Amino acid sequence: MLKKTLLTLLMLILIQQIGLAQFKLSAEFRPRAEFRDGYQTLSEPGEKGVFLITQRTRLNASFIDKNKVESFLSFQDIRTWGQFNLNTTASTVNLYQAWVKFNVIDRLSLKVGRQEFEYDDLKILSNSTWRLQARTHDAALLEWQSTDSSFQVHLAGGVNNAREEQFQAVFNDAGYYKNMGMVWLNKKFESTELSLLFLDLGRQLADTSINHFKTIGIYGVQKIGDMKLTGSFYLQRGENRNDQKVAASMAALQLQVPLSQKSSLTGGFDILSGTSAEDLQDPTFNETNTFIPLYARRHRYYGIQDMFYAGGFNVPGGLADYFVKFRYKVSNKWSTAIHAHSFSTRESIFDAENNSITNDKHLGYEVDTFVTFKPYSNMTLGFAYTHFFATASMRILKQRGDEDELAHFAYIQLSYSPTLFSK
Repeated sequence: MLKKTLLTLLMLILIQQIGLAQFKLSAEFRPRAEFRDGYQTLSEPGEKGVFLITQRTRLNASFIDKNKVESFLSFQDIRTWGQFNLNTTASTVNLYQAWVKFNVIDRLSLKVGRQEFEYDDLKILSNSTWRLQARTHDAALLEWQSTDSSFQVHLAGGVNNAREEQFQAVFNDAGYYKNMGMVWLNKKFESTELSLLFLDLGRQLADTSINHFKTIGIYGVQKIGDMKLTGSFYLQRGENRNDQKVAASMAALQLQVPLSQKSSLTGGFDILSGTSAEDLQDPTFNETNTFIPLYARRHRYYGIQDMFYAGGFNVPGGLADYFVKFRYKVSNKWSTAIHAHSFSTRESIFDAENNSITNDKHLGYEVDTFVTFKPYSNMTLGFAYTHFFATASMRILKQRGDEDELAHFAYIQLSYSPTLFSK
């Protein structure tokens, strides 16, 4: 009886608070059917493609109280259909985001908790939304903006441990960092935008010492009439988790040109530095020149077949990606696009099969086609098909497969994000 009374009292308090504040309950349903036959890597003769369906489901709750304190919760379930037995009792739901944000002083706010980081061209920090699990960070974020919002400064930091500890213990999760610090400056002008990003990732070694992997870069957007020029340049320095000195760089540039009210053409390049096969085979060489795009939207930039910088595969010799992208808006609900990529390594490749080094750097071409249907503002149905035309150097780089085998990939994805309740 007491429990029921307390529960009723809590519900009444919650209803009263919602009445004085803003509350929104939303969801995301994202099933995706895929056919993989040469996805992320080349096929061996005799291997058959696979058809599978994955799904991400989210429940989100946002709340702004009478003091203008914002809070956000997001729970997500990710799965491949058939992955879990229908009678399973295993928990498959996890906490994707959980943060609170409040004003410290006027125009200065603090956001604390598990949150997404998305900055500039998304080539260093993004939510990696193509992946089922996506990506968030446990961090504190201090945000300041000028009176006219044209200048912003963000400072972020976080410290990670595998569990509650009484004394210092090694945290060496290969996909994560021990501590993180980030500084982002952004200035908007009438037709120009400039950003400066500094990111320091501390990776802990077995002796509990910490190596600092630093990325610093500049990003810019320039509007030239109806055209838009976008570019970025990043440097990586410090040491990696293998205790190697890091000296790497990346440069990207693209120009978007509208051809009509319904179509546009974009051309450009991404060039990521690499380490030569000669240096990789030299036991006395304790350095890496291989640029790592960290938490980028790799699927968005380096071809949707995810041959590079995906699935734990970094390109040792670096990558040069020259691309052309055409988009056509058929109607308010239908659009189509086609992307063409030419891929090469920046450095020589070690041929493990023949214990030799090849200087043939061209890896192949990829052609991606898209059709998108948007029947409602909160629903999108997307279809894509891609084909990778590989060379022998691609087989040598991947150390598997046959460049003459068909390498293609297709998917159909439904994304629906309804608002369940709003007040």
